[in-house]
Amino acid sequence: MSPEADTAPHQHEITVRLREVDSFGIVWHGHYADWLECARIAYAAAFGFDFATELERGYTTPLIELAVQYRHPARFGDRLLVEVRTDDDPRPVFAFRYRIVRRDGGGLLATARTVQALVGPRGLLVGWPPRARALLAALRAHEATLPAW
Repeated sequence: MSPEADTAPHQHEITVRLREVDSFGIVWHGHYADWLECARIAYAAAFGFDFATELERGYTTPLIELAVQYRHPARFGDRLLVEVRTDDDPRPVFAFRYRIVRRDGGGLLATARTVQALVGPRGLLVGWPPRARALLAALRAHEATLPAW
């Protein structure tokens, strides 16, 4: 499980669409959750983990925690990077932390954290299936090569 050598799998680019801004001209806060989901799915996919395949196998990863700290507004046409990394959690869950920044170096717009449970065909899992362990190990190995936030 490894990403392409010339990509940055921990970064997902977003261009703010007109439908995402409110009457004040700034991004409505609920769209951030969608951007986080897009980033973490793309991140896992870069390491060979396909959520659609896992769904077919009977595994789901429901979101159980979401926290966003908004720093500066995003506006229509902004090009953003959603940076994602794993986060420590003592529970058998997928925990991620995020930074949303303007692609042009315009600064930090938001930070976030999500936590997802791992549910198998028979219910909530208290242990990790091999594919989930391999994904987490690959993500953490990649993150060890990145500069600290």
